[in-house]
Amino acid sequence: MNAETRALLWLRLTALAVIGLGGVILTQTSQIGENLGYTIIGPRFFPTLVGIGFLILGGLLFLRLTMFPDQTLIDEVVAEERMIDWLMTATVLALLVVYAALLESLGYVLATTIFFALNSRVLGSRRLRRDVLIGFAIGIAVYLFFTRLLGVRLPAGLLSGLL
Repeated sequence: MNAETRALLWLRLTALAVIGLGGVILTQTSQIGENLGYTIIGPRFFPTLVGIGFLILGGLLFLRLTMFPDQTLIDEVVAEERMIDWLMTATVLALLVVYAALLESLGYVLATTIFFALNSRVLGSRRLRRDVLIGFAIGIAVYLFFTRLLGVRLPAGLLSGLL
């Protein structure tokens, strides 16, 4: 399989993924409870609109790529594929999975601090102390914003007595 065929395949798979995401959104939207009060637009309206948009745009992209492949886009994908550092991409993805796994036990602030510092290291930073401080500052700021101002519960984890 040459590079252009592989690029076109990836673009079509991306279009199918967008269609699949639209289906997931619409499926999950049906799980949202009905509003008991009097409103013109219920809680399902915007998620349904987004899901339908994903289905339509994904379908249009797939049709466009199948019926009228864009050679310029394919050339750009081929050029970008040569520049991608797949090891770095896989490492960042693995860190994201570990972050999600540790979020509940360590808590949002500590998990975010560790994730930010390690992710910065993978992306080329060599200033660990600065990265830890920035990660902690971002973690505490987002935690306080969501929990105190918006009323959204984020896991406190090990810092539950302090936050």
